[in-house]
Amino acid sequence: MRLDVWLSKVCLLKTRSTAKKGCQAGRILVDGEPARESRQLHPGQRVTLPDREVKVLEIPEGNVAKKDAGKYYEEV
Repeated sequence: MRLDVWLSKVCLLKTRSTAKKGCQAGRILVDGEPARESRQLHPGQRVTLPDREVKVLEIPEGNVAKKDAGKYYEEV
């Protein structure tokens, strides 16, 4: 799943466009490297946002309820 889609689906960022802007500005990292919004994510990777770092646990199949979003990532 694309990085920008995953970030919005698991409620870490409000919209895909917010994720896209963060990637283009170099503020979102995957495994310590600046990432494009189209980068494919896999379980086990670490995503660093300006205010937190999370580990990808699962990739959701469809839409995710806000109360269930926490099962797709783990705070590092």
